[in-house]
Amino acid sequence: MKLSKFKTAVSMMVALVLCLSSVGAMACTAIYVGSGLTADGTTIFARSEDISNSYNKLFYVSPAGNHTAGEEYVGCYGFTYTFTKDSYGYTAFRDDNGSAVNGVCPDCGGEHKHTPYEAGGTNDMGVTVSATETIGCSDAVYEADPYEDAGIEEAEITTVLLSESATAKEAVDLLLSIYDTAGCAGGSGIFIADNTETWYIENVTGHQYVALKLPADLAFAQPNMSIIGLIDLDDAENVIASEGLIAVAQQAGTYVGDEAANTIDYVASYNGDQSVSSRMVDALKYFNAATAKEEPENADFTLSNVAADGSIVPLYNSIALDHAYSIEDVIGYYHIAGIGSNRNLETHIFQVSAEDSLTDTVEWVAMDDAAWNAFVPYYPMLTTDTYGAYKVSTLPAEFTEEEPADAEICYATTKYKRAEDGSRVAVEGFRALPADWADSFYWTMDALSNLVESGSLTDDQIAAVTAKLDELQAQCYAAYDELQAAVSAAESDEAAAQAATQISADAAAAVHAAAVELVNSIK
Repeated sequence: MKLSKFKTAVSMMVALVLCLSSVGAMACTAIYVGSGLTADGTTIFARSEDISNSYNKLFYVSPAGNHTAGEEYVGCYGFTYTFTKDSYGYTAFRDDNGSAVNGVCPDCGGEHKHTPYEAGGTNDMGVTVSATETIGCSDAVYEADPYEDAGIEEAEITTVLLSESATAKEAVDLLLSIYDTAGCAGGSGIFIADNTETWYIENVTGHQYVALKLPADLAFAQPNMSIIGLIDLDDAENVIASEGLIAVAQQAGTYVGDEAANTIDYVASYNGDQSVSSRMVDALKYFNAATAKEEPENADFTLSNVAADGSIVPLYNSIALDHAYSIEDVIGYYHIAGIGSNRNLETHIFQVSAEDSLTDTVEWVAMDDAAWNAFVPYYPMLTTDTYGAYKVSTLPAEFTEEEPADAEICYATTKYKRAEDGSRVAVEGFRALPADWADSFYWTMDALSNLVESGSLTDDQIAAVTAKLDELQAQCYAAYDELQAAVSAAESDEAAAQAATQISADAAAAVHAAAVELVNSIK
C-alpha cells in the first residue's frame, strides 16, 4: 500500500494525484496461515498490493551485487541507507521507472537512481519480505511520536532488507534498528520469514513498533488494520517491542494495559478509533462462516499472548479455520470481492516449508486483479530471470474526459480532482491503456479485469473467461508439479536453476498468451 506522509512538494503532488485518482485506495489485504493449519505442513502468507486501477507493475530478479558495499541508497522521499555488503540477489515487484518513462519514478517524480517501491520477494539466502500493509494511527499517538521525514518508507523496506539480510532474524533486527534511529515515514504491517521462522511487525508512529514471531497454529487476515491486541512484552523469545512503546501511549493519553505487568493492548493504545474493514468481515466469513459475526469486534481477530489469568501463552486469536488450508484456499481468498479487485497491482503468495533447501520457498505470482487471474509458481531462489512480459516498461494509462477515438483498450471510469475550494470533484471520463498493452503481462491482465468488470459483457462471455482462467490455474498447478520433478532430477544447482526458470517462464507465457486472446475476444 502506498499512502504515507510525503516529504517534498513534488512527492506531495504525486500523493494527491494518487489519492484523488483511486477509489478505496487503502485496500491491500494480507493473510497468514501457519504450518500447523495447512494440509501440507507449509507456512503460507500473502499480500495483495493495491493503490489504484491501471498502474503498471514489473516483476523481475534483482541480481546479486546490484548494490555494492559502501553505496548510499537514496530513496523516494528522504530516507538514505549505506549498504554494508554487496547485495544478495532477489525476486521483486516494482513500479515502472523504465525506459518508456525515461527513468522517472511514478511515486516521487524523481529521476535519481533508485528502485521505486519494491513490494515483496525472496533473496538468495531464503529470506522473504512482504511489505507492506499500510496502517494509520490515532491523532494523539501521532502527535506524541510523528513520522520522520527522513525515515524509512514502505518504498525502501524490501530493497534494503532483501539486499542485506541472510536470515529472517537479521532482517527483523535491521528493520527495527532503522525504526529506532532514522524512524519510519508511515505505518505498516510487514511479514519477514525464512524456513525457520516467520515474523509479523506493526508500526504506526515514527519510532514505536511490535514484532511478533508467529506460531504454527495461527491464522489471520490483515486488511490495512492494526491486528495486535494485548501483548505481554516480557515474552522475550517471541516479542520485540520498541523501548518507548508504553511511554508514548501514556504521553498520548491512550495507553491501555498494565504497566506493572509490562503489557499493552496495542490496537487500543495506538489505533483505538479504527473501524473494522468490510474486508475483515468477509475474511472472517471465508475462514469460518459458521462462527463469523456480521459486526466483528477487535477481540474477534486481534493477536494476544496473555491468558485470562494474566500468564504468558503462545500467540493466539479467536479465528478457527473450518478446514486445513492449501494453496488453493489462499488463492480463493483473493477471489473474495473487495479483496481481489481492479485496484490490485499484484498479489504474491509465499509458501514456505521447514526444509533447508533452494526449494523451501515457493512464490505464487499474479499481476493486476487477483480475482480474474491465474497464479504462476516460482522457486525464487532458483529463478535467474522472469518471463519477459513481466518487465515491459510502458507509458502510463491516460485519463480523458472524452472517449478516445484511437485507443484499442479503454474503459469508463471516474477520476477525482481537487476544486479551488479544496473539495473533491468527481469527473467522469475514460482511461485508455498504452498502445503496447499486449506486450505487457500487467496491462494484459488489467485490460481483462476492466473489460470483465465494465458491465458490458454477456453472461456467456463472463462464463467463458471464468472457465479459461480456471483452466489456466490448473495448468499452473501442473507447472508446480513439473517444477518439483525437474528440480529433483537435476544433477546440479545450475541445472536446477535453468529448469526452474524455464518452467515458470513457460507457465507465465501460457497465461499471458491466453489472456491476450481473451481480451481480443471481448474488447
